[in-house]
Amino acid sequence: MKLNRSLAISNKVHECKTGNIIGLMEKHFPIEVLNNQPVYTEKKRRSRVFTVNNTLLTMSLTATQKDKSLKNSVILYYMIHQNHKKQIQMEVEQEMQKQKEMDQKAERKAGRPKEYNVRLPKHLEKDISLNTAAYSKARGRVQIGLTQKLFDASRIQQAKNPYTHWHGYRVFSGDGTYVQMQDTESIRKEYEVKHKGVASEGYPQGLLEVIIERGTGQLFCFKLANRHISELALFYDMIDDLPPKSILLLDDLYNCYEIISKCKRKGVEMVVPAKRERSYELIEVLEKGDEIIRIKTPKNRSKWLKENEKAGSFLLRRIECKSPEGKYYVLHTTILDKEITREEIHILYLTRWDVEIGIREIKTIMDINILRSKTPEMALKELTVSLATYNLIRKIIYASIKDLPFSPEEDFIFKFYSINKSILVDKKGRVYSRWSTGRRGTNETNSRADFTKARARQKLQQTN
Repeated sequence: MKLNRSLAISNKVHECKTGNIIGLMEKHFPIEVLNNQPVYTEKKRRSRVFTVNNTLLTMSLTATQKDKSLKNSVILYYMIHQNHKKQIQMEVEQEMQKQKEMDQKAERKAGRPKEYNVRLPKHLEKDISLNTAAYSKARGRVQIGLTQKLFDASRIQQAKNPYTHWHGYRVFSGDGTYVQMQDTESIRKEYEVKHKGVASEGYPQGLLEVIIERGTGQLFCFKLANRHISELALFYDMIDDLPPKSILLLDDLYNCYEIISKCKRKGVEMVVPAKRERSYELIEVLEKGDEIIRIKTPKNRSKWLKENEKAGSFLLRRIECKSPEGKYYVLHTTILDKEITREEIHILYLTRWDVEIGIREIKTIMDINILRSKTPEMALKELTVSLATYNLIRKIIYASIKDLPFSPEEDFIFKFYSINKSILVDKKGRVYSRWSTGRRGTNETNSRADFTKARARQKLQQTN
C-alpha cells in the first residue's frame, strides 16, 4: 500500500476551510445541475424560504454535522441566510456609494436632495423563522431523482493519477455492509429483519452495497435494499454502471459464475480470492503457481437471479500467493495478459482493503450507521445526500492533492470533518447534547426560540 502523502496537503485545506464549512460546501455544491430542474409541482407557486436548492444544500450541510436534528439543520440555514444578507447589504451599499459619488460630480439639479437609502430585497428584510416545520415539509417535497442527480454530480469525472489506473484499467473495489434504520411501521414493512422467516424484535436494517474508486476514494455507485436480498443480486445490477476497461477488486463472496460471466460480457476485469474449491481444466502453466485454467458452467445455478447467465466456459488465471502474514491463498483473475506478472496482480489485490476503510469512513465519520428518517423514501434521500456530501469532501481533497495517490491509512476525512462538540446518540438514532432525567423547563424571559436564535448567532460569530 502506498504512503499517504496527501494528508499534509489536505490538512492545509482543513486548517483554511474548516472554520467556514458552510461557505466551503456552498461553494462546491453543484447548484448548476439543480437549476434546470422544475420547481415543486404545485398549482400555485409562491416564494419559499426552502427552495429545492436551499433544501438540498441544508441537507448536505447537515450530513457533515454530528447533530443531524431538524433544529440544527434550520440553524445552519439561518447562518447561510445571514451570510447572504450581509453580502448583499455590502454590495448594495457599495453600489449606492458609487451612485452618490457620480451624482456629486454631475451638475446639481433644483429640488429636494436625493436620499441614498440602502434597501435589501424583500426576502432578506426579515430574519427567517427557526421553526422546523417548513424545512421538514420541504425535505418531503424533494424528489428522490433530484438526490440521485446530486450524487451523480458529486463524482469526479475522468479522474486520473498513478493510483486510479493500473495498466490502463480504472480500478474499483466493491463490498457490502448493513445500516440500522428506525423502528417505524413503514420502514419495518420494507426493511424488517427476519430469522428463519420469523420477524425479529430488533431494529430494521438495510443492506448497503457500494463500489468505491481507487485513487479518489469516492463512491462510484451504491444500492440500498432489504438485508435479506443477496449481496450478489445487488452487485449484479451495479455492474451495468461500470465503464468499460475497468477492473474490480472483490472478496471471495463474489467469486461466482454469474458475476464473473457478466463482468466478462461487459468488458470488466476482476480479481477475487478463491477460498472455495472449484473444478477446473488446466490449459497452460505460465510459471510455478501461475496457470491459465478453464471454468465451466456449474450444475447448480444461482437462485438469486430470475434469469441466469448463458451457459458456457471461460478462461481464468489462477495465481498462488503468500500474504504479508505468511499465509498461502489463491487468486482468480480474468486478466490473461502474460506481460502482466503475478506479482503485479498480487500487489494490486492487496489494495482491496481501501474499500473496507472507505465503508468505515462512510458509516462512522459521516455518521450514517443509523439512518434517522422514519419512512423508506426519506431514509433513501438521507442516505443519498450523505453519500453525495462524502463525495464532495473527497472532491475537494482530490483537487488539493492532484497527482498524489489516495491511501486510507490515515483518517484525513476525519481531519476535514466538522465536529462542534460531543453528541450522544441513543439506539433510535436520536441525538442529545447531554443526558437528562426529564424535560428541561422553560421560563417566560428565555423562551426556546430565543435560546435557539442565540445559539445560531453564536455559531455565526464563530464561523466569521
